[in-house]
Amino acid sequence: MNDLSVVIVNLNNKRLLEECLTSVIKNSQNISFEIIVIDNGSSDGSQEMLKTRFPSIKLIANQENFGFAKANNQGLAVASGRLLLLLNNDTIVKDKALDKMIEFLDRHPNVGACGPRLLNVDGTIQHQGGLFGKRFWLSKQPVAVDFVIGAALMVNKQVIDKIGLMDENLFFYNDDLDWCLRIRKAGWKIYFLPEAEITHYRGYSSKGIFNKKIFVEGFKGGLYFCRKHYGELVFHAYRCLLCLILCLTLPLQLFNPEKLKAYLAIISLSARGQIPAPVLK
Repeated sequence: MNDLSVVIVNLNNKRLLEECLTSVIKNSQNISFEIIVIDNGSSDGSQEMLKTRFPSIKLIANQENFGFAKANNQGLAVASGRLLLLLNNDTIVKDKALDKMIEFLDRHPNVGACGPRLLNVDGTIQHQGGLFGKRFWLSKQPVAVDFVIGAALMVNKQVIDKIGLMDENLFFYNDDLDWCLRIRKAGWKIYFLPEAEITHYRGYSSKGIFNKKIFVEGFKGGLYFCRKHYGELVFHAYRCLLCLILCLTLPLQLFNPEKLKAYLAIISLSARGQIPAPVLK
């Protein structure tokens, strides 16, 4: 059994993926590890690059985009590590980051998952929370948190054995939030580790490009998450509020056809409540 399985989902991001893999290998010299890349139907030569540059990596080649949760689950299902790291393809692992995360989980069996400090490309600290709450990402000491984002999330295999894989109803966004909440409900703690640092490009490759599908799926996932964890009353109140806010801001999108279509799609989802009722786990 390996100490660590690194699971990376990729879609048309060959250059950053290559940098990411190089950084993982460089900083895993003292670790028994494997890397599993799930490619969601890339057309930019990502799969060919992997076979040529990194032949020892396990490649799962999908013919289409299965989304983040389902693709990660494909990797988690074949992973052999006692610890598993979900890692975005637009990240660069810095010196000793993985060692520090592994050491922390080994020393704290009551901690089910942990995440590093994420840095922007210019070295500044990246925002890792919501609109409200404590700014834990600025802490200088390890701190228990409600969640860490899936750009770099290390989980103990025993946790997955108990709570299950990621919820595949969440195509993109909110899947990490859902997983972390389930981890805490099962009795484990989640920690943020500032001494472990990973650079996160955070959409750098698609900067300035509006993606209607991702935008809609993000809101759809938020509605699903709300219904799953907070019940019907909160769900219906939230969808009505969301619908009202989007209707009020709709005129601002009149000169952007793609955003206008996205707003109308989300308003339709919110107004009708067309979100599947989750099977609670």
